[in-house]
Amino acid sequence: MKKSRKSTLTDLAKAIGMNVSTVSRALNDHPKISSKTKAKVKALAEEMDYKPNPLAQGLKKQDTKTIGVIFPTFDTNFFFRVLKGIEKVMHEKGYQIIISTAGNSATHEKEACQALSSYHVGGIIIFLSYDHEDPSFLIDIQDEGIPLLFMDRIYEEIDANYVVSDDFKGMFETVSDFIEKGFKNIVHIKGSEEVSTSFSRLQGYQEALRENGLEVNPDFIIKCEHESEVKTGLRKLLSKYSIEDIDLITCYNDYYAFQALELLKEKNISVPEDVSLLGFANDPLSTYTSPKLSTINQPAEHMGVQASCILLDEINKNRKGENYQYQTSMVNTFYLKRESTK
Repeated sequence: MKKSRKSTLTDLAKAIGMNVSTVSRALNDHPKISSKTKAKVKALAEEMDYKPNPLAQGLKKQDTKTIGVIFPTFDTNFFFRVLKGIEKVMHEKGYQIIISTAGNSATHEKEACQALSSYHVGGIIIFLSYDHEDPSFLIDIQDEGIPLLFMDRIYEEIDANYVVSDDFKGMFETVSDFIEKGFKNIVHIKGSEEVSTSFSRLQGYQEALRENGLEVNPDFIIKCEHESEVKTGLRKLLSKYSIEDIDLITCYNDYYAFQALELLKEKNISVPEDVSLLGFANDPLSTYTSPKLSTINQPAEHMGVQASCILLDEINKNRKGENYQYQTSMVNTFYLKRESTK
């Protein structure tokens, strides 16, 4: 007789009519879950003979000494610098790294996570770009005893460790400083609406204007899903406004700023004499442009180191069966003045 597969968190969630994150939290006595719901979920778990993965309970299991890392792409230097920080820590601790890229696809993100899970990695560091309507696949991976650490964005549905840069604060404080210096007409070239970092930087820009008594001009927010759209968007703006009407152009990232700088040069607009230009991330290439690009520093390598240390701490405590408290590490960003701003 064929042995039936064991029940999973997803099975419990479907049977009880709750989402997987609620079921997981109930089984782990999360304070946000009511006593009534906890009792109901635990009773069903016993009825369905649900058994958590032994590793998740801190019982002994062979350590593969391997961790997985999922990046959206490798088309920016930021991810290489994060990886450098991860490698520094993991190789010192004797861990090997399996790297996967998900491209611009929520489906590929899910497949990459499930593939790393099937390799029995000790933990996974993830840069997810999309809000998944059903995040149960991530919680199922945790239920298998594989810790997840999310970088660059926070998912309210999932209890886990997070390492994020304070994009909102970096943009808010920098734009506010420029306003205090007399800059009034400030443009923002925003990134894809699917990317949370783009949203946070846009919010920082808008809030800085409001807090300093300036109106947000919709024309001054240039929407670009990709850096290839920057020049087109900036040309459209400059067909409606004179460069004398603009004091500062802020950009979602340094690559957007590089495109903006090329377009300004094509139009014989001098930076920073005619208009100041600001990037975000502190890509190494920003020191090689002419003029050198002012930017908001995002300490990528430090983020990689931080993520690795936190993930290894969770792996080690799980192995010992010790209680573990998730944490969110917020890494500071700050303005780096170079030659492209007054």
